[in-house]
Amino acid sequence: MNSSHNKSTISPSEAVDSIEDIAGTHPGYRRAHAKGIGFNAIFTPNNNAAPFTQAAFLTGAPSKAIVRFSHSSPIPTMSEQLVPIKGMAVQFQLQDNEVVSLVMANVPIFPTKTPEAFMRLIQAVGASGQSWKEKLKTLSQDTEFKTLPSLLKQLKTPASFATTTYWAIHAYILETASGDQQAVRFSFDSASKERALPFSTKNMEQELLERMSDSQVHFRLLMTLGAPDDPTDDPSLAWPKDRLVIDVGDLVLIEKRSDNAEKHLFNPTFETPGFNCSDDPVLLYRSNLYKVSYRRRTYESDSPRS
Repeated sequence: MNSSHNKSTISPSEAVDSIEDIAGTHPGYRRAHAKGIGFNAIFTPNNNAAPFTQAAFLTGAPSKAIVRFSHSSPIPTMSEQLVPIKGMAVQFQLQDNEVVSLVMANVPIFPTKTPEAFMRLIQAVGASGQSWKEKLKTLSQDTEFKTLPSLLKQLKTPASFATTTYWAIHAYILETASGDQQAVRFSFDSASKERALPFSTKNMEQELLERMSDSQVHFRLLMTLGAPDDPTDDPSLAWPKDRLVIDVGDLVLIEKRSDNAEKHLFNPTFETPGFNCSDDPVLLYRSNLYKVSYRRRTYESDSPRS
């Protein structure tokens, strides 16, 4: 089931057009996070989420999942070292062909509060004929980019997809069978203790495959409980660090997918009983944006395979 969508002055087609104008069109590739690698996985909930939700994937038996790790650039040939933001998308396979997806990045907050501000950010960064100093001046004059400086300071290219923490950024609303609701934010935390690895010149996809040949790669799904006054409509604001965080399950990578998960749509706005979208305008906007991107790359005849 899809949530309803907020009204934006920028249509999803116009947003994808803007990305293509800046980065070019790369047939068959996603319009963002173009380069990646896909896996089959198993998620096993531990029942810690049961007091807050009736969602089966968080409370029931183990479920199959599809996982895609990616680099954030819309240009598939961009150097990995130049793109410190990495992605992890997880699609939980539910009954009756339903799916729920958490789309995550290795940064805890989104750079903007609204879709319009994010498009201004993309256009400012991609402006041709301007120095970085000029671009930063443009960004500094926009009040919606107040969280951007602190976000930039945190950005470091990780050594491995497997040793990184990923945040879903947006708030979701969990609901019990009796109607009690709880705002939450999710993150996947690597079970690996290797957090101080230097960046390797090795291809990150190959590094992950080599790591899997030695031992299983696990992530813990963490759920942060929001207080009544924590914002659910602003992904650019972090919740206070003293909020309760609950470990709700284990995700283990099983095998690399032969299709690399390239034809899968990881839409973060799909809902299921007990798991609903919040009033975050960026989250709600992403539904149609993902559909436009998916439709364009699906119908492009020269579809690459990696």
